[in-house]
Amino acid sequence: MMTSESARGTTVALRLREKDERTRCRMPPNDIVDSHIHLYPRNQLQSLAWCHEGHPLHDQYSVEEYLEASRELRNVADQRLRGFVFIETDRKPSSETEAGWEEPLRELDWIKRVADGTPRSGEGHDLQHAHLCLGIVLWAPVPSGSEVMSRYVNRAKDRAGNTWQLVKGFRYLVQDKPPGVMMSNGFIDSLRWMGCNGYTFDLGVDARSGGLWQLSEAVGMIERAHGGVSEENKVVVVINHLCKPDMRSRNLNGNPPSETFREWKREVARLASFSNVYMKISGGFSEMDALPPGVRQGPWDSSVRQELLRDARNWAENWLKETLTVFGPRRVLFGSDWPVCNVGGGGNKVSWMNWWSVVQDFVENSMSGDDQPHFWSGNATRAYSLSS
Repeated sequence: MMTSESARGTTVALRLREKDERTRCRMPPNDIVDSHIHLYPRNQLQSLAWCHEGHPLHDQYSVEEYLEASRELRNVADQRLRGFVFIETDRKPSSETEAGWEEPLRELDWIKRVADGTPRSGEGHDLQHAHLCLGIVLWAPVPSGSEVMSRYVNRAKDRAGNTWQLVKGFRYLVQDKPPGVMMSNGFIDSLRWMGCNGYTFDLGVDARSGGLWQLSEAVGMIERAHGGVSEENKVVVVINHLCKPDMRSRNLNGNPPSETFREWKREVARLASFSNVYMKISGGFSEMDALPPGVRQGPWDSSVRQELLRDARNWAENWLKETLTVFGPRRVLFGSDWPVCNVGGGGNKVSWMNWWSVVQDFVENSMSGDDQPHFWSGNATRAYSLSS
């Protein structure tokens, strides 16, 4: 009898063998929109709030490095990388007042050069890469309220010029903030302003390191931000990284399921109950046990590497199942969380494809053929109002 692991390996191998047949039949490829990546040049490392010298990501991660990370996708039938959504990288605003906005606006200058195809020397991108930048999510002083948000956006628009059409929303990380920030009047006021002006809000909470209370507070935040607001003016909230749950092997959903999983499941179901809320299937490698060094061996479809990815699939499976159950296939998005995925996912040469492999296996076994294109690109296109 074939085991589930053997079946998965067989599925992967069959997809590769089908490449020539699909090409002959002219079947259209699955467009992939990577809904969550970060980019930064080497000469701006000092402006990142989290990236000190000696950090494993203390290096340049630009479009050239991203394409190297995802290059193995070219060998897979029926898959094509359409582009990415750039997510702000947690720069160092000295304050949320206007005097402290320069570093986040400097990041806007940088991603504008990427989107326009106008690099400075050594930045790792050029004109042929410009089309890959499908959308931009900037930092914004969300706790400061709508009046300050409006001033910030006007200043950012002046810096962005024609590139502003790619700015789809804003992120203000709350994963390291104290209780009460999300529920403050200024925060709610800003979210309502975003909804009325057609911008999304990327929500970054951290159930593992920050605590499950963050998810409960996020529920209250959305409830207040959406309360009494017409459907068309409710802010679209895109939640990052499954809320960063503790997915380490000791917390596998057994029988009975772990308390960690039960609490996370309850809060995620509450978040999914709101309209205009999406969840990114991203960031898993940061919350799992690190993949073993042997995961670097051979191409992604080799038996050795696939065997080493089996544990990652097992760790992720129950969390992904529950997310799909409560959000449904039309409100979940693929995201790589590159280059952060490199830290636990095996390094830049393999981590992007390792995460794609984990997610692809889940998608093929959990979603209909009609739903899969929505997951890989359609949902991100809708959530962020990307050009199709």
